[in-house]
Amino acid sequence: MLLLVYYCGSAGGLKDEGNPLFEFAYRRTYLEKLDQCFCELTGRVEDCCCDVETVDSLNRLVVYPLVTSLVAEPYFRFYRVNLNRQCPFWPDDSRCHLKDCHVQYCTEGEIPDFLKLEAEFTSGQEKNSCIELDENKLSAVNISISSEQNERFKDWEQYDTTESYCVIDDENSSYVDLRINPERFTGYIGGSPQRIWNAIYQENCFKPAGTSPAKLSFLDASSLQGLCLEKRVFYRLVSGLHASINIHLSAQYAVPGANGHVYFEPNLSQFVRRFDVATTRGQGPNWLKNLYFTYLVVLRALTKAGTYWDSQSFYTGDTGRDILVKEKIMTIVNAAKTCNSLFDETQMFLGTSQDLKHEFREHFRNISRIMDCVGCNKCRLWGKLQVHGIGTALKMLFSEQAITTPLTLSRNEIVALVNVLGRLSGSIHSLGTFRSMLAEQGKPLAGADEL
Repeated sequence: MLLLVYYCGSAGGLKDEGNPLFEFAYRRTYLEKLDQCFCELTGRVEDCCCDVETVDSLNRLVVYPLVTSLVAEPYFRFYRVNLNRQCPFWPDDSRCHLKDCHVQYCTEGEIPDFLKLEAEFTSGQEKNSCIELDENKLSAVNISISSEQNERFKDWEQYDTTESYCVIDDENSSYVDLRINPERFTGYIGGSPQRIWNAIYQENCFKPAGTSPAKLSFLDASSLQGLCLEKRVFYRLVSGLHASINIHLSAQYAVPGANGHVYFEPNLSQFVRRFDVATTRGQGPNWLKNLYFTYLVVLRALTKAGTYWDSQSFYTGDTGRDILVKEKIMTIVNAAKTCNSLFDETQMFLGTSQDLKHEFREHFRNISRIMDCVGCNKCRLWGKLQVHGIGTALKMLFSEQAITTPLTLSRNEIVALVNVLGRLSGSIHSLGTFRSMLAEQGKPLAGADEL
């Protein structure tokens, strides 16, 4: 009914729901919105070789059902994160106090045994290293290491920092059960989230030469063609993630119930507001297509590492479930190969563009820092996780070290990667829901005569 008031409220007597003219306007309005919001969702995804129709089919038949079951598995449910880091760019003066912004951390008893064993193993290694340093004076250790080895250590340290596309959380991180802290609308709106996205688009996304950073928060399709491939990819990745998050918030929108209870359901008016051409300066449909681009990039990273996944145990202590997890991952990998080319990373950073590659990586690392400025803790959790997941995908696609050494990923990187694929896949699935809702609203009302 809110949509009727918004779209038809100025039409005088048309607000009478018994009036057949009102019913005609009602249906026509929703059919127009159906066409406008989804007008770009067909054909080839820009800067990829796959088309929207193939992605929809692959996601519906394989990826969405499998990745939805994967993120519910213990291995992927628990994410280690520090939500107390200070915002490095402006005073942290916008912390949300709404109930739905709260994140529930795992207690000691809720942390699975396999994660405790992993922590004990890591801390044990650190403890042994400390003992060795106590027993051997630092000068003696320096004497035993050649200058060549010292240079190699510097290379290793540089690799650890430069090959990562995200700023990694420190030892003050805690485990969070993602299942009991789902991403959905929390009421976190207004200036604070707007400042986050402005900082991302205006200060970190690449713009055509001569464009004022403060003048534009998003680029239209024609402006993107003025950028090189690498800069277009960066923008599409961010835009696709942004679109995905907006779809999540529309699909899991808070609705007040009886006795103060709140439940969550798809909100069609929110979806239309965020993506309709009339409310997005004509860019909403392009943002939805960028979702497909980000999805394909992450899926390409997953498939590129097929050999790596085949060697992983995904250990949780439950052998049967661990084997099933690997089987599901490999099913996604093999099914995704049916698309001729998800995304061709070999076309990026060719020739003399290594400086651009460094700039690309630093810009994305900066976005991971901006996530520490999100005022809502639940939004911060999912922002950090999804940026971490995309950053992991970029590391897998563009790591120079991966050419000469086997790929290595931390458990947290794997958890972030699979969960961001789950979020992107869920967003594409939700598009089908909203498309059906718009089509349903456009159908003749029961008992109404056609005009």
